[in-house]
Amino acid sequence: MNYDQLLFSELRLVAVSFDTAPLTEENLVKAMTVNEELLAMGYTLSPKDIVILAQSADADGLPARVREYAGDVKAKPMYPDFPSQVMDMDEAVFRFHQILHYLSTYGIERISGMPVTRGWLPDVQDTEKTEPDDRLLTAKTVALTDSADKYRLPYRSVLTKTERMTDKELMIVAECVQHLSAEEMTGISITFKQNQLVVFHAIFSDAQTAPAQKLACLSALCQHTGDVWKCMDYSLSRCRFHLRTSQKRLLVRLLESYPLYDFRGNLILSAKKRERTLLMLKYLDYNAYSRKPKYREAVAELRAGSMRSWESAVKEMVARKAPEALDTYAERPGMMIRHASYLLRNGYSADDIFARLKPRAGELKTQTLVSLVSFFSAKAQKNEPPDPARRIYVRPSSLYGQKKPEADKARDYAEATALCDMFMRLLTFRLAANNTILRGKKIFVQMPDFDLSRSELRVTDKSSEGGYIRSGLAYRIPENVKCIRFFIYWNDQNRVDVDLHGSAIAADGTPINIGWNADYKSGAIVFSGDITHSDAAEYIDIDFEKAQETVCCVTANINLFAGYPTFGEIHECFVGAMAVAKTGTDIRLYNPHNCFFTHYLTGSCKMLHYGYIDVKRRLLVFDGIPADNGRAVLPDYYAAVEHSCAFSVSDYLRRLFAAQDAVTVGCPEAADLVLVMGKPSGAKEISLIDSNFFMES
Repeated sequence: MNYDQLLFSELRLVAVSFDTAPLTEENLVKAMTVNEELLAMGYTLSPKDIVILAQSADADGLPARVREYAGDVKAKPMYPDFPSQVMDMDEAVFRFHQILHYLSTYGIERISGMPVTRGWLPDVQDTEKTEPDDRLLTAKTVALTDSADKYRLPYRSVLTKTERMTDKELMIVAECVQHLSAEEMTGISITFKQNQLVVFHAIFSDAQTAPAQKLACLSALCQHTGDVWKCMDYSLSRCRFHLRTSQKRLLVRLLESYPLYDFRGNLILSAKKRERTLLMLKYLDYNAYSRKPKYREAVAELRAGSMRSWESAVKEMVARKAPEALDTYAERPGMMIRHASYLLRNGYSADDIFARLKPRAGELKTQTLVSLVSFFSAKAQKNEPPDPARRIYVRPSSLYGQKKPEADKARDYAEATALCDMFMRLLTFRLAANNTILRGKKIFVQMPDFDLSRSELRVTDKSSEGGYIRSGLAYRIPENVKCIRFFIYWNDQNRVDVDLHGSAIAADGTPINIGWNADYKSGAIVFSGDITHSDAAEYIDIDFEKAQETVCCVTANINLFAGYPTFGEIHECFVGAMAVAKTGTDIRLYNPHNCFFTHYLTGSCKMLHYGYIDVKRRLLVFDGIPADNGRAVLPDYYAAVEHSCAFSVSDYLRRLFAAQDAVTVGCPEAADLVLVMGKPSGAKEISLIDSNFFMES
């Protein structure tokens, strides 16, 4: 993916020149015509951006650019008149065609030892696809950004989020740092520490920046020596632990620019980290370049093993059941919440832990507390005593391990419940301390395309494949949707074999599998055929009318069978889920305006649980969960379909509004602010995605 595609897929931004040409009626009509072309692709501009486009010299080329950014399925499936062509086909014919295709690729390669570029495909009817499908989904708003700011603004947008970057966000930042000065890169506060690594390395490895300027920038970037050690570890690994003399001097000067107490406190946080710190000191030739004796003495203590880590000291207090252990932990509230389970299991009560953390709740990260609430809510739900009134599908123990003893489940349930309650109370105090524009306002939540009560609020566990709409959100499937179509297109100069596989659970609990190594059709689900070469497409259709009577949920799994070790190495791998109103031999198989979501896969895995459909509730969820376990079995998240969300987006917003003294109203006209999921299009609208669900303090 190029940089402009990344901006579009991850931030829904398109860069154009912000010119100051006169706003004429002719230019405005042209901009509105361009917007109509975007609507045909499922996108639209806000009224404000239509005016900007009318004054821009880039208006004419915008539709072609968006078409390229949005992606396309550029090849036909094995049976071009899918799905009717496959539904009417005898199984013997389908299997015979598949065998011939496999023989023409894997078979010929094995016999001849020569690579095969393309395999044999059946010569079947291929009707010209001229008819568009009905428009089923609302258009997604995209925003325009000035070409002059196409690196500075996305850089700031990504790095000011209080959460770990996705793989694609990392790609955006890596491109931005090549176009920004050191001052521009350090002019923002990076609140999530892991996101500092890329910026630190970019400044550190820049040969053009003077050492004194580098030192000032790196000091501004790192709040304490703990940040320096993390960033230095990242840079050393990428330099293969080979540094120039000037780089060694720089890092030693950076470490010694912080107070001695800070330097000593971060030299040894744990026994495991001590070994890594010693290794880094060795490759820095620390003693050779150090200019401060007190700092050298601290390093000598570390090397001699006489320096005790903060963690070992506090754990010794816990082992003695010392009352002061909680007060010592409270000095580092972030560490205390990470060790909460450990403290609970060692006899300290959740109320006592909460009492120490409550005064410092404002220092905790909202996203950390949300992540902990979500985790322990799910753990409590997983281990709660069974309710005979609720139907839960039991997965075979041969696939998912032995059943947990009831005593262990009861212990885990009690612990998870106590911790969930404690973190929920802390979250309430933290949300009240947040400085947001919601405070005291009347709010209308305008998100008709999503079921927020069934949407998971993923933070640390969101999909690394990214996308503007994060994983875990539940899309409502409109009533006029006849079927859902999962699709995949891939292309590379080498032969690559990617497989789209469908899994389902029948109404009686029986598993169903559709794909290359399973059935090709089963009741409500049909597969377009397995192609084993590049420049190919595969589809799986789920007929909703039939599915209502036969299955409860359906998932799409994507497997990289051969060609490369990971998806990220394929030149192009484009996947998505699409709503379909009508099917027929003359209906286009792919219509971008009906796609719920699409993704270019760039991750370092070869098997992905892409998404699932809750048929009964008419919901579609993008998961994007790597599953490189060597087996294509029914994924664990089937259980999540039967259960309600442990901690949903709706739960989070309700608590946020209460903490901010905000009230919800029944219509946008009565509201001060209108909350939307995607890009705002009106003056009152605020995007939950762009605002990162208001997780910044």
